[in-house]
Amino acid sequence: MYKNSDTGMEPMNETRLSFSRMLVSNGLVSQIVIDYVRQKQAVEGQKLGRMLVELGFISAKDLARQLAIQRGIEFREVPAVDPEVAAAFNRSLCLTHNFLPVGREGDKLRVLLGDAEPDAVATLIQRRVGQEVVFWQGEFFAVIDAIHQHYYFQENPVERLIEAEIRKLGDDRDHAYSPDRLMELILHTAVRERATDVHLAPTARSRGVLMRIDGVLRPMFAMPPSLDRLVSFIKLKADMDASEQRLPQDGSFTINLMDATYTIRVSTMISEFGERVAMRLLAERSDLDRLQDLGFLEEDVAEMEKAFARPHGLILITGPTGSGKSTTLHAALRVQPLVERNVLTVEDPVEYRVPVACQTEVNRRAGYDFASAMRHFLRHDPDIILVGEVRDAETARAALDASSTGHLVLSTLHVGGIFGVVPRLRLLGVDAETVAENLVAVINQRLVRCICPYCKAQRAATEDEKAWLGPEVSMVHHGVGCSHCRGTGYRGRLPVYEILTVKRELADAIVGEAPRARIRELAEASGLKPMAGMARYRVLQGETTVDEVRRAIGLE
Repeated sequence: MYKNSDTGMEPMNETRLSFSRMLVSNGLVSQIVIDYVRQKQAVEGQKLGRMLVELGFISAKDLARQLAIQRGIEFREVPAVDPEVAAAFNRSLCLTHNFLPVGREGDKLRVLLGDAEPDAVATLIQRRVGQEVVFWQGEFFAVIDAIHQHYYFQENPVERLIEAEIRKLGDDRDHAYSPDRLMELILHTAVRERATDVHLAPTARSRGVLMRIDGVLRPMFAMPPSLDRLVSFIKLKADMDASEQRLPQDGSFTINLMDATYTIRVSTMISEFGERVAMRLLAERSDLDRLQDLGFLEEDVAEMEKAFARPHGLILITGPTGSGKSTTLHAALRVQPLVERNVLTVEDPVEYRVPVACQTEVNRRAGYDFASAMRHFLRHDPDIILVGEVRDAETARAALDASSTGHLVLSTLHVGGIFGVVPRLRLLGVDAETVAENLVAVINQRLVRCICPYCKAQRAATEDEKAWLGPEVSMVHHGVGCSHCRGTGYRGRLPVYEILTVKRELADAIVGEAPRARIRELAEASGLKPMAGMARYRVLQGETTVDEVRRAIGLE
């Protein structure tokens, strides 16, 4: 039997205890965390495994991996779904029992399990289609998302529905029909395409809908100017002044899309042809991958964990907007024993829920910004302070003051490169000695698109590629283009990064205001691996392409 109450299934006390011990013995959680969650479990009445994930102490992927080991089945990411196999089932049934039929293996059905009990699923499938089952264990949230993705869009062909809504709104001269359905369909499309942002861009004779997918803006479809009422509807939904069309505005609203809650941050600006709208999609989910799952190499994860284990100091993550700084910061924060730490955060906005942390959000109208939050935090005896961004002199000084008085401060900084951090902090009014004494590490990162795994292939390297990769490289990988990547050849992203750990010699050079070339020389001598080298590694491993590296970070 597979039943296990720790993961949300039927109670089996002996298995329950062994599964908890397995999590502790494998170093995924501490016994203190188990005890803490059991205390909450006694009050809240939820399953231990689900609470561990929801509180962020363990990723759903790690929990699923351990469950796969215990059950003796293989853990797998969500594969391509065979539509013929899935057609024998429906969304409601699969969601109720948390499984997804994905293909056939001989005369057996291949099924991906989520938070499900295998015996019950096997019995259900046997009764429904008369076939035996071979199980894979999937990550719980990923299986739920895949069920929604497959069945929702089969039941709701959004492209045709959007066309019908545009015609209906265009014919609605009296404005009796709400644009609400059209907005929801656009946002559902964004979720299907894994878009981070949706843009409504006005031109002289049409209104374009564009989506940022894997960091690249893609045009999706166009609408007639008569549908500008959609903009007014979105502004009202986001608690903005729909009558104000001369000044930029910001707002937000929440919406449920395929059983998941999203915060939609809305921003408008005025253009020659009308208001342009940008909507950012933020999923309200506490689960967060580990640094390894985000794409950081094992040896670099060990170095980062060592830096984040420091009792005090300042750690900065740098890079442009959209380079994954906040995701990395929160993933790294979770390597800490958070039950034993008083963690305070101020963010703009709160994107990830951190277990047992006190998370606050910037409210500039009320005068609550990064700097003012820092002033109040020190009265609450924090061990770790997370500041969303160091963007002004007051915040910079407050962050360095906090780190110099025995607190670990984590933040992000917008600079062009890893060696721009010290000059930037100096410009913000922090003296060189304070920077040298308190700066622990800097992680500079970018995101590059991954080659689509469904259409990945090899080809001969061009002369330009050989010039950058080396003349000995004869073959490179690329994406041919398929339905999974919409013909782009790319699907998903991973980090390209460099890590600077500030050691004694480097700190002395900062105090002495050594030139940038000398600081670079000392950094490389102490183990800094430049980002260009990491980018080459990604290409040689077949993870991305030279063209993508050129687009995302440029070629040296």
